[in-house]
Amino acid sequence: MLQVLGCLQHEHSPALLILAAGVCFMACFVCTNIVRRAGLVEPAHRKLWNLGAGMVYGSGVWATHFIAMLALRSGLPITYNPDITALSALMAVAGAALAFQIGQIPGLGGSGTSSGRMRAVLAGAVLGLTVGAMHYTGMSAMRLPGHLEFSPVHAVLAVLIGAGLAATALSRRLDNRPRRLLASGLLAGSILALHFIGMAGATIVPDGGVWAADSGLDERLIAITVAAVVGTVAVVSHISVAFEEKLWGKGARDANRLRRLVNNTSEGLFIHRGGKILDVNEPLARLLGRPAEALVGQDISAILPAEAVARLQDDASLRPDTTSPLEVELTAESGRRTPVEIMSRVIEDADEEGWRRAPLAHAVAVRDPTERKRAEERIRYLALHDGLTGLPNRTLLADRANQALETATREGRSIAVLCLDLDRFKTVNDLLGHDGGDQLLLQVAERLRVLVRGGDTIARLGGDEFAILQADLGAPEDAAALAGRVIEALSAPFEIEGQTFQLGTSVGVAISPADGRTVPRLLRNADTALDRAKRDGRGIHCFFEAALDQRLMQRRTLERDLRMAIERGELHLAYQPQCDTRTREMVSAEALLRWNHPQRGAVSPAEFVPLAEESGFIRPLGRWVLETACAEAAKWPIPCRVAVNISPAQFRQPDLLAVIAQVLERSGLPPQRLKMEVTEGLLIGETERALTLLRALKDMGIALSLDDFGTGYSSLSYLRRFPFDEIKIDQSFVRGLGQDVESAAIVEAVLALSRSLGMIVVAEGVETEQQLEILRSRNCPRVQGYLLGRPVPSADLFRSRSAELVPEAVSQPAAPA
Repeated sequence: MLQVLGCLQHEHSPALLILAAGVCFMACFVCTNIVRRAGLVEPAHRKLWNLGAGMVYGSGVWATHFIAMLALRSGLPITYNPDITALSALMAVAGAALAFQIGQIPGLGGSGTSSGRMRAVLAGAVLGLTVGAMHYTGMSAMRLPGHLEFSPVHAVLAVLIGAGLAATALSRRLDNRPRRLLASGLLAGSILALHFIGMAGATIVPDGGVWAADSGLDERLIAITVAAVVGTVAVVSHISVAFEEKLWGKGARDANRLRRLVNNTSEGLFIHRGGKILDVNEPLARLLGRPAEALVGQDISAILPAEAVARLQDDASLRPDTTSPLEVELTAESGRRTPVEIMSRVIEDADEEGWRRAPLAHAVAVRDPTERKRAEERIRYLALHDGLTGLPNRTLLADRANQALETATREGRSIAVLCLDLDRFKTVNDLLGHDGGDQLLLQVAERLRVLVRGGDTIARLGGDEFAILQADLGAPEDAAALAGRVIEALSAPFEIEGQTFQLGTSVGVAISPADGRTVPRLLRNADTALDRAKRDGRGIHCFFEAALDQRLMQRRTLERDLRMAIERGELHLAYQPQCDTRTREMVSAEALLRWNHPQRGAVSPAEFVPLAEESGFIRPLGRWVLETACAEAAKWPIPCRVAVNISPAQFRQPDLLAVIAQVLERSGLPPQRLKMEVTEGLLIGETERALTLLRALKDMGIALSLDDFGTGYSSLSYLRRFPFDEIKIDQSFVRGLGQDVESAAIVEAVLALSRSLGMIVVAEGVETEQQLEILRSRNCPRVQGYLLGRPVPSADLFRSRSAELVPEAVSQPAAPA
C-alpha cells in the first residue's frame, strides 16, 4: 500500500508543489479583486460578476489539485477519466459561483452585523463542500493498477478546515490591497489545507492482476490541460493586478483631491446615516470648535438643535432627493451660537460588509446665509432703485403711487405727480462724456432730495427724466410751490470737473382724481403737461389740461400718420412759378410739399412741417422732397431751375453734400438746374461751418437763395461773406406795398443792396396788380405769388405756359459775392 501524504517529501516534486501553491494564490487574488469590483456595481449586474468570480476560483482550485497530483511520483501508470475530470472542473466553478451569490458579493463593508457573519459562514461552508467535492471527484477520475481508499476522518476534517478558512476570508473587508491579500491567503490556505489533509487520508492499494491502461487522459494530457488553465489564470491575474493598481492609485488620488476640495469649500458638510455622523469636513469642525475626528461617530443631536434633528429624520423617512433650506443656530464648543442654513441631500453608500447597498445616507450642507441674504437684498434693491442715483425707479414709484392713490381715494384726498427733465443735459453729456453726465445726475438727485417731505417720493425714470410723488396733497397750490422750488434749485449753476454749467428744468403736474384715477394715467398726463411747459418757453411749470391733452393726442396721431405718409403715397410736390417781373414769363419753379391725408384731406404745411421738425422726421422727409423734385425736374420739357428748401436739421447732416450728389446722379438732373433755398436761421451759431458748406454747394454748380430775407437776424455781413445768388423778400413786406411807407422803404433798400452785390431779388407773395406794378417800377427782377401762378403738380406746370417759358441761364452758376 502507498500512503500518498507519506510520499510528500520523498515522492513528490517540490517544484510542482510550489507551483500548485502559487497558482492557487494567484487565482484567489484575482477572485478577491473581482469580488471587490462587484461590490461597486448595480444589483442587476451582480450575477455576472458572481459567475466570473466562480470561474476564476473554480479553475484555480481545479488547476491546483491536478498540479499537486502531477507532483506525485508513485511509480504507477496513472490516467484520468475525461468525463469525471471535466465534471470535477464544472463542480468547482458552479459551487464557487453559488457561494459568492449566497455571500451577496463582498465589497467595502465589514462584518459588523449578525446577518453578515451568517452569510459569510454559509458561503464558506459552500466553498468548503465545493472544494471537497471537486477534490474527491478528481481523485475518483484516476485510473491506475489498484484502487484508492480514503479515511472518513480525514475527509471530514479537510472539509471543516477548508470551510472555516473560506468563511474567515469571506468575512474580511476588501477595501484596500493589504486586506485583499490577506483574504486571498486565507482562501488559498483553505484550498491547500483541504487538498493535503484529504491526500493524507488517501491510500493507493495495488491490485494483484495485470492492469490494462484504458483510453483515459494520461499525465501528459493532464499536464497540457493544467498548463493552459495555469496560463489563463496567470494572464487574468496579471491584468487584474495591473488594473487594480491603476484603479487603487487613481482612487487614492481622487479621494485625496475630493478631501482637499471638501475641506477648502466655504460651507460646512457632514454625512450621517440614521442620525450617526459618518464624516465631517474641516470648515464645519472649525465652526463648531471641535476636531473633525471627535465628531465622527456621534449623533447629529450633538451639533444640531432638536428642531433640525427632527426635520432631518423626517426627510430621511420620506427619502427626498433634496430638502428645502432650514435656518437654525449651531452652538460651538465655546458656547457661541451661529445662525446657519442647512440643507440635506440623499446619497447612497455600500454597507460595512460591502455585499449590498447600504441604507440611505444623507449629506448635509451647513451654510452661512449672511452673504446670500445680502445678495438677495441687493437684488431686491436694484430691482426697485436706480443704479446710479439710488433713487426709486419707475417700478417702486408706481407701487408707492398705487398705495398713496388707494389711501387718498378712500379718505377723499388727492395726490400729485410731477414730471421733469433737464434742459441742455445732452450738451453737458456730449461735452464731458458719460462720466460727467453721471456726476450731473447725482448732483440733481441730491438737490431734489432736500426739497421733498418724508412721505414724498423722488424717482428717476431714465436718462434725465425724474418724477416726484406728493402722497398727501393739501391743495393744488402745494404742488405749484414744490414745482417752483424744483425749478429754482435746478436753475442754480452746477460745478462739474472744474467747469460751471447752467441748466434748468420744466415741470408738468397732474393731480388726482381730476387728472386721472390710475397711476399710469397720472404719469402720462404729467408728462403731457411737461411737454406743454417746454413748448411754452421752458423754466416754468404747467398743470395738465384735458383740452390741451386732446390736442396733443391729435398731434401725436398726426405725427404717426406723417411717418407712414411716404410709404402710403399720400405726399406729392406742387411747383409755384418764379417769373420775370416785366414779361411775366416763368424762369424757375419752387417745389412745395403737399399732404393729402386719407381722413383729414389736405393738411397745411404750416401744421405738419413744424411737427416733422419737432419729431426728427424732417430729415427723411426733406430727402424725399429733394429726390422727388430732382427726378421730376429732370423730365421737364424746358431746362429751367427747380428750387428746393433745405431745413435746419438737413443742413446739420454731416453727409449732406454726399446725399445731394447722390440724388443728382441718380435723377440725372444737372447741378446747375438745382437751387437750394436756406433761411437766415441756418447761418446763426455755426457760421464757419455754414460758410464752408455753402461754398461747397456753389463749387458743385448749385445756385443758392437766401429765403425770407428781413424776417430773422438779417445782417449785411451774411450777404457779403456768403455766396448767395439770390435774395427772396418775405411776403410780409410785399403785402404792405401800396399801404404803408415802411414796407416800400424796406423793399427799396433790399433792391438797392442786391444791385450793389450783384444778386438777383425775388419778391414773394405777389397777389395784386398794384404790388406787381410797384415792384416793376422799382426794377425788381423776379416775382412769385398767386397773381403769377398757384402751386400745381409737375404735370400741369407747363400746360398753360408753353409760350411763356424763359428759363434762367443755367449754363454757368452766378459768381459768388
